[in-house]
Amino acid sequence: MSFIESIYEKAKANVQTIAIPECTNEYMMKASVKAVQNGIANIVFVGSPAAIEEAAKGYGLDITGIKIVDVNDEAYREALLEKYDTMPTKVMPKKFVGKRVGNPLYLATLLEAVGEVDGTLAGVDTTTYEFVLAANSIIGMDKNCPTASGLLLLEMEDFDGKQGNCFGMSDGAVCIEPNIEQHASIAIASCETFEAVTGIEPRCAFVSYSTDGSGGLSEPVKKVRAAVELAQQLRPDLKIDGEFQADAAIDERVGAKKVKRPSEVAGQANVLIFPDAAGCNVGTKLIQRFARCQVFGPLYQGFRLPILDCSRSDTDDILYNDIALLSVLAAYKKAK
Repeated sequence: MSFIESIYEKAKANVQTIAIPECTNEYMMKASVKAVQNGIANIVFVGSPAAIEEAAKGYGLDITGIKIVDVNDEAYREALLEKYDTMPTKVMPKKFVGKRVGNPLYLATLLEAVGEVDGTLAGVDTTTYEFVLAANSIIGMDKNCPTASGLLLLEMEDFDGKQGNCFGMSDGAVCIEPNIEQHASIAIASCETFEAVTGIEPRCAFVSYSTDGSGGLSEPVKKVRAAVELAQQLRPDLKIDGEFQADAAIDERVGAKKVKRPSEVAGQANVLIFPDAAGCNVGTKLIQRFARCQVFGPLYQGFRLPILDCSRSDTDDILYNDIALLSVLAAYKKAK
């Protein structure tokens, strides 16, 4: 069974409810209909019922079984705002949120914040900045790992290392130049997300151009080392180590040669934390072009509740996978 097939099975076993604010998008609507038909998630469309029904008709899709939340239903919006205003987890005042929930994206995140849905999927018609801003303003950040980041999941078809062929890589889109605290937070969140969706124990490596100081103790290396130490202090229960060059992190033979000390991560890492967004973005895109692999996500981290920001180029097949992944992550968060 492939990684994504295992995700489908997990999603079906513990069905979650996902809010879709960009529901008139053809690809998003097709993915949503398929998700409901296959039983991997319950779907809530957030928008104008008339526009949604017209779009479904135009695409030739049957949206029976999908709940529609009317973005123009002022009485319902007010009820949600009242509930939100009494919650200890609220982020912004009712007045601030109320001015924005006429936007389906903000209304979807409000639905999630008050517990009406379990996750929010957007990004085909929305920028990452807009989605992160909405989630940060209404859902808020995770008090234990309050750094927004994204974990990309890659299933490498031709890799046969000891750690398996599924890898998590972060962060290539959100936290551009993380400071030491943010860098440590990204690693901890990435471990949790990786385990949540794969069921595999994370072995997390901070990657660099240096392995244990082999490239000299430049300021970038010192920064990575400090982040490793902080992450280890904050979560001694997790297998986190570094700084390692990429080959020393994932190749058992190279790790044994380059790392001259005991390590539960060197040579068998399955979660790679890059020094900055540039390195991660470039590295993961090169892998996608040069290797045979399946790519999923990124799953967003650092928020109090799960969200997934897809790409504006995604097809309905990719969005279907995103719904399944987000459902599995939501179930994990609720159980935790």
